[in-house]
Amino acid sequence: MRGRQWAVAIVCVLIGIGAVAVVRGQQTDEFLASAREPDLVRLLDDLQARQTRLDGEILRLQSAEQRLRSGTSAEALQETQKRADALRVLAGTTGVTGPGVKLRIEGENAFFASDLLNTVQELRDAGAEAIEINGNRVVVDTWFADEGDGISVSDTLVRAPFLITAIGDPNTMATAMRIPGGIADTVESQDGSLVITEREEVEILSTVNLPEPDPNVAVTD
Repeated sequence: MRGRQWAVAIVCVLIGIGAVAVVRGQQTDEFLASAREPDLVRLLDDLQARQTRLDGEILRLQSAEQRLRSGTSAEALQETQKRADALRVLAGTTGVTGPGVKLRIEGENAFFASDLLNTVQELRDAGAEAIEINGNRVVVDTWFADEGDGISVSDTLVRAPFLITAIGDPNTMATAMRIPGGIADTVESQDGSLVITEREEVEILSTVNLPEPDPNVAVTD
């Protein structure tokens, strides 16, 4: 009887609240009281096998969860990094390399601040990610003004030839420069020349410095 009592005790522990399902609706106490020792041993073996399968499934699910969590974190980190990089490019605080175009504009009185502004706007509309004018990075608050024999780019005087580099789809930007009534026509009508060169890779290394935050200005949520 000692062996049978041992088997009954273990089965009771393993069955727990799932005993009703295991014995197909019979009352647990009645089943265990009337079951023979071989039946209890087979039930114990079956429960142990089920437990082993469940343990394996738990490990598999935990592993899958970990992979998903790791993957999600990696994707989130990658997306955050991409957004941060894009913001740095937009702010002009980092150099950038990629496909793009180079413009060379020459001619006396052939190019003015308003023309430069139109050029920048047309390049941006054509998808330019970054723009540089004679070594000066163009950002959201860059301004242009006619000054003497040149153009002031945010207080930096630049003169002809005007060299503009833009990063983006070369064909799209070059086409935008040549649309009827666009920059190419404007420069030509003012007796100037515009040379557009499409390249698989151009560099914009100039950057701007962000202003230091004012410690006297309170930051609110």
